[in-house]
Amino acid sequence: MHTTLPVTNPFVIATLLALLVMLVVQMGLLFRNKSLPPGRKWLRAGLNGLLWLLAVAFVLQPTWPSAQPTSHALLVGDDVPGAFAQHVRDSLHLKASFTSARFKPRYDSVTLVGQAFPTETLTSLSQAALRWVPYNAPDQARDLHWKAVVGQGELQRITGRINSSGKQRLTVRYGNQTLDSLMLPAGETPFSLRFPAFARGRSRVELVLKGNSIDSIHFFSRPLRPMRVQFLQDSPDFESKTLADWLGRHGHSVQLTATLSKNISSDVRINATSSTAPADLIVTDPSNAGSAAVRKAAADGRAVLFINLTNPEADCRTINQALGSRWQVHRIATEPTVPVSDGLTALPYRFAEAVNQSSAAVYPVAAQRITARGASAQSPPARVAASLLSDTFPLALSGDSLTYTRIWTAILALTYPTNETQLQADAPLIRGIAEPVQLNNTSRLLSALLAGPDTVRLATAPLNNRSVQGDYRPTVAGWQPVSDSLALFVREPVPGDPVGSRARVRQLMLAHADSSAGAGANSPTTSETIPSWVWLAAFILVLGILWVEPKQ
Repeated sequence: MHTTLPVTNPFVIATLLALLVMLVVQMGLLFRNKSLPPGRKWLRAGLNGLLWLLAVAFVLQPTWPSAQPTSHALLVGDDVPGAFAQHVRDSLHLKASFTSARFKPRYDSVTLVGQAFPTETLTSLSQAALRWVPYNAPDQARDLHWKAVVGQGELQRITGRINSSGKQRLTVRYGNQTLDSLMLPAGETPFSLRFPAFARGRSRVELVLKGNSIDSIHFFSRPLRPMRVQFLQDSPDFESKTLADWLGRHGHSVQLTATLSKNISSDVRINATSSTAPADLIVTDPSNAGSAAVRKAAADGRAVLFINLTNPEADCRTINQALGSRWQVHRIATEPTVPVSDGLTALPYRFAEAVNQSSAAVYPVAAQRITARGASAQSPPARVAASLLSDTFPLALSGDSLTYTRIWTAILALTYPTNETQLQADAPLIRGIAEPVQLNNTSRLLSALLAGPDTVRLATAPLNNRSVQGDYRPTVAGWQPVSDSLALFVREPVPGDPVGSRARVRQLMLAHADSSAGAGANSPTTSETIPSWVWLAAFILVLGILWVEPKQ
């Protein structure tokens, strides 16, 4: 037992002292009375002492903890059908079941079913023990993840899960263009779609199932800076000429050198500059792998792209011997070419995987980071890329510039250096929910990052002193500018958005688990006290006995 009023309370101390003085005076007068026999004195002293103890107990108001039975309710989200809610209610043997509109937060334990709840309902559950039963609606994507910022041409990957109602095709589309697709079986299925991010700036693609868009994917494609590109060809060809023209239209500086005959060569320049700096990228044939220009570029840590391969096994050996790369190819078909997509074919080979190797999405193009022969210790790794694609210029000549751009943007992304500052963030970003962001290859230490009206506090990454990281909790939805040249898209957590709704409930469960850590799993308790009628009856009884006793 304990008292609700501390004994340090001045009023309580004064009252107890008054009662003590009253008891001493009363007992003194009682035992000085010569007319009462000793037995009556002790009886009257006991009754007065009992009244005094009752008065002291009334002042202190003793209380004690009492275990109470747990009350458990089922809170059903607006996205949950009645049959599923009934199934959960029956399995948990619960009688109390409410929707958000009818729920009163007076239960010790609440089981959430689904994820579409108003914010005020979720915030009212802080004192209850929570459990969550997600509802996976059929044909609805969930647990989606993708890169919030990618380099132009870099591989974008969308992963998630879906409860497919039957065998059907899931596609990711940009306008009317299908970027990637896969066939879903019936039932619960994880999926992964990938495509090169060929557009610039703010980009949006759609997840399409059975002809209907089930979600929108927003991300920012970081434009590639203009490069200096040099073509080294033994003889002019349409593939190189078409690619050089496309590079020039996209702002790159191009030098096209071709041998016309013995001691006669042509030198065509597009977007020529006065700079004497060497080319960032050399595009050439495998036969030129041993040329001085190609060896020098690889030794300096620049990029080399080999196109127009005819015999991949022999061509890879030539490149390996000249530059020290480790290309290996395996034949996958007996036909002279194999289809890659509509209007695009490739040689019937594939590159063997390697640790230092990356590929260009669905295209048979790869790049290796190597330390070339003759490279100094200070030179960065060279980027040596090779393409197994057949001629791509027919796509440009036929007017399919979108596909041509998508192909070569993905290929060129493999040849860009990685020494620029890059922003990394996992999407989707949802207003009010914190997500980590990271800046890599920073030339100077940054303490903060501005994202729209918000400021993200940054700290140096534990394992890399050239990276800084922080938590971004957006306060405004929509596109938020970052560092003047980038942008992040923030979703509004509306009830109709399953991704945002699920993220809010997941955040609530994590925050609730953190706040409940160390609290234990004890049964709920309440403080019990003596009812008023008991006090009244006790005082009447004791005072009545004191009144009757002298008359006996």
